[in-house]
Formats: sequence, structure tokens, C-alpha cells
Amino acid sequence: MTGIINRLTLRLAATAIAAALAAGTTVAPASAETYAVIVKTVNDVFSAPVKEGCEKAAKDLGVECYYIGPSEVNEAQQLQVINDVLTKGVDGIAVSATNPKSAARLLEKAKAAGIPIVTFDGDLLQEDAGLRSTFIGTDNYNFGVELAKKVVEYKPKGGTVCIQTGTAGSLNLDLRVQGIRDTLANVSKDKPVKRLAGENGWTEVDGCPIYNNDNISLAAQQMNDVLVANPKLDAFVAVGGWAQYAPSAYRQAVGRVKDRVDSKDLVISFGDAFAPQLPLLKDGLAHYLVGQSPYNMGYKSIEALHDLKQGKTVPPYIDTGFVKCTPDMADTCGKN
Repeated sequence: MTGIINRLTLRLAATAIAAALAAGTTVAPASAETYAVIVKTVNDVFSAPVKEGCEKAAKDLGVECYYIGPSEVNEAQQLQVINDVLTKGVDGIAVSATNPKSAARLLEKAKAAGIPIVTFDGDLLQEDAGLRSTFIGTDNYNFGVELAKKVVEYKPKGGTVCIQTGTAGSLNLDLRVQGIRDTLANVSKDKPVKRLAGENGWTEVDGCPIYNNDNISLAAQQMNDVLVANPKLDAFVAVGGWAQYAPSAYRQAVGRVKDRVDSKDLVISFGDAFAPQLPLLKDGLAHYLVGQSPYNMGYKSIEALHDLKQGKTVPPYIDTGFVKCTPDMADTCGKN
């Protein structure tokens, strides 16, 4: 695997460098401590505040933030970026892994070289957790629990549900999906439900969960198709904001069933709470948003790596929390 990655890197390193330059990244002077923050993609609403937090922490601490990632969510491209970072040499690495297993195989090289490693947003698998010193981000299982709470509140007798997620195998997203299922099923975390099939009155409709592969247009089309194919659907729960980042398409899809949304006959709960989503929430096109704090993930990633470089210890988990937004909060949610 390593030999393949090395050959890929020699051939395609320019792609990774171009992605970094497109993101406004510069390689730090050799005299400064340089910490790489590797995102899944530099081109989404989540990553921009990660970059802001990374750069602010670097300024506060007198170090350099090397923010980098592929131009789109792509496992192979992110592996190229990780390998390129290792080749350049940095004082620490923070990564949100697209594929945690593949990323871990490369991070073994960093661990062997004594380079501090932290993960944020997307963690490594439990079997590889020893490669990193801490995970920085949301408690993703509880994130899913929170998404489902409003559904249970409005639909206490259960019903049919469709869950939308991003890429298959994303550990953080899988945990959110599990939190949703277990909450709807009213079971404890140690007795997870593989798929809802009548537990506590809840059943997942055919074809769900749906995977949008982090494609915004696809996510909006999928939601529209699900609502058309299931005119009596009781709940649509998305673990991220994808479909709402295409507001025109989203408005069209949900507008067709607005009367059902208004009466809470159809409950809509979405992950993330970014600016494009809030007008949709305010206009009653969703009932609930649960958002993360990517700025804090970027800031605390640099902070943790700097501490580790100085020989300090960090806690095994750094919780950046989440925000909860309802329509009456749409003007202020996430801004305080």
C-alpha cells in the first residue's frame, strides 16, 4: 500500500499542492513550527471555519497553520495529500479522515517518525485510535440522538422515516445514524438497532438510508425523490446539511408538502446550522437543526498539536459541543 501511495504521490503531488494553493495555503517558513490541518475537502461550508480557527490559533500561538485538503471529497486524493504532508515534513498533523482505515495506514508513518497526530470531526477506527493523541469534535452518537429527539417529540407513536447521510464508511456519520436509530427505537447505546423495522413504532422506508456521497445536488434530488415516492412519510432526518445547501431545489421539494410540514405530519430534522440553512428553518421548511463548531475544531487542533509538541499531555477527547436551532431561533442561532 505504501509503495502505491508513494508512486501516486510522485505522479500527482502537483495536484495536492494546487489544492493547497487554491485554499489559500502557504508552506510555513522552516523556522516556525508548522502544523498541518487536513480536511476532507477545502470546498464546503464546514471547512471554511476550520481554516479560520486554525489560522487564529496559529497567530495566537506564534506558529504556522498549513491548511490543506482535496478540492472535493475523495478518499484517494486525501491520501495523496496526507502523504505529501509527510514528505514535506511538519511538526504535527490534524486530520478529518474520509476513510479512517486507509488514513491510518499512512498515519502509522507519522507515528513512527514521532510526529504528533490528532483527529477532528472524523475519527479513526477504535482499533487505530492509538495512532492519535486525541479526537477533537462533536460526540457524533449524541449528535444523532439530538437529531432524533425532536422527531420523537412530534411523532411519539412512531411512523416511517428516511435517514440521509454522506459517504458510506464515514465513522462520524455512521455514529450519527446509529444515534438516530437507537433514539427512535428507544434502546440503549449498548443494544444498537441495525435497521428500524417496527421498533418503538418506527420503520425505515425502502431505499433508506440514502448516501449522497457529499454531493449537494444529489442530496437535494434524493430528498425530493424520497418525498415523492413516500407521500405519507412521517420523518426525514439528515445527518448533515447537504440538501439545504441547494436552497432553491430544497424549497421546491419541501414546498410541495409544506402543509404536512406545517402540521408536523412530516417532521424534518437536519444536521449542521450554517448560514444557507437558517432562512429555510425560519420559513418553516424544517423543524430542527443541530450544528457543530468547526471553528473550534480548527482552533483546538492547532492548540492540541502545539501542546503535544511542547511535551504536554492532552485529554483523549476534546468536545467542541453543538448548537440546537428551532424556527424561532433562526435569526440568532449559532451567532452568539
